[in-house]
Amino acid sequence: MRSIKELLQLMLDNKYLFSTGLCNWKDELLFKNIITDYEHGGLERYIRIHRPSMFSSINAFYYRNRMYYWTMRDIKPRIKWLEKHIKLNS
Repeated sequence: MRSIKELLQLMLDNKYLFSTGLCNWKDELLFKNIITDYEHGGLERYIRIHRPSMFSSINAFYYRNRMYYWTMRDIKPRIKWLEKHIKLNS
């Protein structure tokens, strides 16, 4: 399995696959055979464990008990989160 850093970078490198949220984005990587089932599971666990704090932004607070961490279809906060976690895993 590739490292979490590499998997997060793959998400960032494949922005064209983004449609609604982080989970759908990682699913698209799997459907396009860019990542394996095992890597998909690793990404899913990482995203769930490192979800944004509800205090990280107004949207994260507002969406704290919903399916999405930020406004649906807004890629900007997700890119910021990916970049932060790529750095944290360097």
